Amino acid sequence: MFEIELKNPDELVIKDKDKTVAINIAESTINADLRVGTIGGAGEFEIGDISISASPVSAGGIMYRVCVEGVKIGLVGSTAKVEDLDELGPIDILGTSNAKFVSVVEPKAVIPMGNMDFADVKGSVKVEKKIKIKNGSLPATLEIWKLD
Repeated sequence: MFEIELKNPDELVIKDKDKTVAINIAESTINADLRVGTIGGAGEFEIGDISISASPVSAGGIMYRVCVEGVKIGLVGSTAKVEDLDELGPIDILGTSNAKFVSVVEPKAVIPMGNMDFADVKGSVKVEKKIKIKNGSLPATLEIWKLD
């Protein structure tokens, strides 16, 4: 089991049994209370059982592909362009500040981030403080996870 929550509109926090990882899409940083401090920039990172691939986007900034317990999470900020999304590959959960990315990526769940207006996204809305995912259980049809 792992949990997902928003600390602020630009920072998604993923907690598994051993680690807590905070990814800020506006600042392009990863914070996991590591000795090296905050991680910035592109690269491949293993933090406990959480795998992160950080890729640069064409207009500056970083997008992230996070794998935890077999679930693939994509985090894409406002600086990305549609053509950048191919780098993500298939994604189960998309955290984004851009509603048009949802139809391109086709995730099972969307987490609105930044100032995203998700009114145009077709899916049921679930409002929670945090989402708990057990045994890779994801919705069968698109859900919008509004995390407050």
